[in-house]
Amino acid sequence: MIEHDTTEMTPRPGGAYKFDRRQFPWWLVGLLLVIALMVVAIIFSDAYQEAFRKILPVPFSWTNGIMMTFYLTVGSFIVATFLGLFIGLARVSKNTAVSNIAALYIEFVRGIPMLVFIFAIALVLMPDFAHLINQPSRAVPMALRGAAALSLFYAAFIAEVFRAGIQSVPITQSEAGRSMGMTEGQITRKVVLPQAVRNMLPALGNDLIALMKDTSLVSVLAVRELTQMARLYSGSSFRFREAFFILMVIYVVLTLGLSLLLRWYERKVAIPGH
Repeated sequence: MIEHDTTEMTPRPGGAYKFDRRQFPWWLVGLLLVIALMVVAIIFSDAYQEAFRKILPVPFSWTNGIMMTFYLTVGSFIVATFLGLFIGLARVSKNTAVSNIAALYIEFVRGIPMLVFIFAIALVLMPDFAHLINQPSRAVPMALRGAAALSLFYAAFIAEVFRAGIQSVPITQSEAGRSMGMTEGQITRKVVLPQAVRNMLPALGNDLIALMKDTSLVSVLAVRELTQMARLYSGSSFRFREAFFILMVIYVVLTLGLSLLLRWYERKVAIPGH
C-alpha cells in the first residue's frame, strides 16, 4: 500500500513550530498536480471531454465502466479473503497432509502469471464446470469468470498473509487460552485471529489495492470494466493518447483514495502506543 507521511512540525524552544520540508509529502503534491492537470485538460479540450464521457459515462451504468470495476474488486476481495482464511488456517495446521495441500495450492498459484491464470479459469475450467452441472458454457457470464479467477488467484496471496499474521501472535496467548479451558477452535476464533487481523491490515490493504488494479486484466475477456471501456473508445476513435491518459489518472485517483482510506482505518483500530 502507498505510504503517506503526514507533515511534521519541528518544535522550537518556547512552544513555536517550524515547517520541516524533509517530512512534507511532496510526492502527494506531485500526484495532485497531475490530477489537476488532467481535470484542466478535460474541461478545456473537446477531445479529452469526449474520451472522459465514453470511459466514465454519467449516469454510471450498473454493468459497465467504474461500477463493474467496483463489483469485481469488492466481490473478488471478499471471496478471496474467505478462501485465504481457510487456506491460511490449513497452512498452519498440525496435520501434515492438510498443511502440504494448502502449501501446494499456494505455491502452484503463485508460480503462474495472472493473465495465464485468468485464461485457464475463464476459458477452460469454468466451461468444464458449466458442463458438469448440465449448463451451457455461455450461461456463465464473462464477468463472473473473471471474478472467479481473481478470487482464486488472490486467495493464495491472502492465505500467506493470514499465515504470517497467525504466526506473529505470541504463543503465550494460546497457552493462556488453554489454561482457561478454551478449546483450540475457541482459541483460534477469540484469541489468535483478532490479534492477527490487526497485524495483517497493512498487507491486506496492499492486496486490495493490487486486486483493484488487476481487474484491468479482465478486459481480455471483453468484460466492460474501466480498461475495456478505454480500449473500445480508443479502438473506434483512434484517440489513444486521450483514452489512456485519462485511464491512468482514474486509476491513480482510485488507488490514492483507497490508500488514504485504508491508512485512516489502520490508525483508527491501532492500539495506542504501538
